[in-house]
Amino acid sequence: MTASHSGTRFAVYFVPPAEHPFYQVGSRLLGRDLRANQLVSLPDFLRPEWQASAAPYGLHLTVVEGFFTDAEALPAIEAEARACRACLSPGADLMLRGGHLDVWDDGAVWVQRYTPTPAFSVLHTLLLARLAPFVTASPFAVRSRPAFEEARMRLLHTPRGLDTFEPHFTLIEPYGGGDPAGLRQHLQPLLAPFETLEVGTLALCIKPAGETNWQIQAEF
Repeated sequence: MTASHSGTRFAVYFVPPAEHPFYQVGSRLLGRDLRANQLVSLPDFLRPEWQASAAPYGLHLTVVEGFFTDAEALPAIEAEARACRACLSPGADLMLRGGHLDVWDDGAVWVQRYTPTPAFSVLHTLLLARLAPFVTASPFAVRSRPAFEEARMRLLHTPRGLDTFEPHFTLIEPYGGGDPAGLRQHLQPLLAPFETLEVGTLALCIKPAGETNWQIQAEF
């Protein structure tokens, strides 16, 4: 799915607070604490190779994709993201509801998926549109797509989001085990308490050129 580019990448993520139980559960599942920028021990029912794709990101929900940019543009990107967040009213309902375990890509990707409130969808759309001019390259490969996705690629550098926005936390990728039913039995009790989440802050995250792991640059 990714194009062959190098350089600095940026994204806007929702990263739950370090003390939030969901952040602690998700970080253990991934084997990496994004906030502390360190590895943590995986539970016994998971193997490191099943987290090869997901662990470098840490627990996060994507609001704006991990695009490529010039490192010198990061201060302007942060300022623009803060300005977008400031446009929402103080009473804006930034909640994620209906959290549930979902499985994508023929069983390879396991996620906790949510339904965004209208205000959260508005913020996603505003950020995606306003940050698009800073993008120097897209992580999405050039290939034949439906017409509306082609239009998104030309304007916003991503085929995803907008009215098909699917907020989610990737928990396992790529799952290579042969017991999905057993995996579900392990995950369901861990995730059941987190049907709703409040989005208090967003994070500008970066992956500098040559680095493997994402890190938090700023929160707002």
